[in-house]
Parts: sequence; structure tokens; C-alpha cells
Amino acid sequence: MLDQFDLKILQIWQQRGDIGPVEMSEAIALSASQCSRRMAALKRDGLVRGFRAILDAPSVGIGLMAYVLITMKSHGPDAAEAFRARIMALDEVLECQKLTGEADIILKVATRDLASFNQLLSHRILAAPEVATARSSIILEDVKSTTALPLAPVQKKA
Repeated sequence: MLDQFDLKILQIWQQRGDIGPVEMSEAIALSASQCSRRMAALKRDGLVRGFRAILDAPSVGIGLMAYVLITMKSHGPDAAEAFRARIMALDEVLECQKLTGEADIILKVATRDLASFNQLLSHRILAAPEVATARSSIILEDVKSTTALPLAPVQKKA
């Protein structure tokens, strides 16, 4: 069971994944040794899946981001596995989720420009035998983008 200190550690980690136990102890008013022990336990228990640097897309040559809604031809296990393998091999695909509703899959993709997006969509996604249709929407402005999950405070028992 997570207590208030664990939740504070997780909240701060979501904003600053590079923070160490000493800085964490200052932020949450707990000793560095206690923070170190708790941080190790949260990692060990699988609450933290990893730490990554968040890059500035334009600075590394990414000029276009888009969402692609895909409808599959078949929902059978062989088609699903073939599509999964195809998507896992595409570095341009940042996210892939199965959906309910009209579309079966949504992809978030990142490419250099419109020409490279067209190449990806036409020759690597729509050309897949498992794909029936794809509709895309280019992201014009990134209003909010976060990986931080909303963490509810621990409820005290009365």
C-alpha cells in the first residue's frame, strides 16, 4: 500500500526522473536514507517502468507528428500478430493502442516532414495486408503532452 511519502516521490519522479535521494529528501521532508530505501522499493515493486530523456522534436529533425486511425481487415490472431510485429519495427511509431469504436488501432507517429509522413503512411502502413483503411490527423500544436499519471492522495481511515 502506498503512503503519502510514496505518492510524493512518484509525483516528483514524474516531473524530474533524474532526481536523487538527497534532493528528494529536501522536496518531501524525509531523510535521504528513507528516500533512497523507498525509491529502491518503488522500482523493485514495478511501480516505475523506467526513466527516459524527453527530446525536443524540432531540435532532432522531427517536423511532423500525427495520429493515424486504422481499421483492420481481419481481427484474427494471425493478422493481429503480423500487424503488431510490423508496428514494433517502425521507429516512427511512438505509440500504438487498440481501441473500441469505429477504428481498431490508433498510432502516434513522428516524421521529418510531410513527404516522409506520406512515405510512412502509403508504403509502410497502408501497404500492410492487415490494414483496411487509415485516417490521419496532423498535430498542429502540442497544447498539452505529459506522461504524468494523476495520483490521488492516500485516504485516511476514520
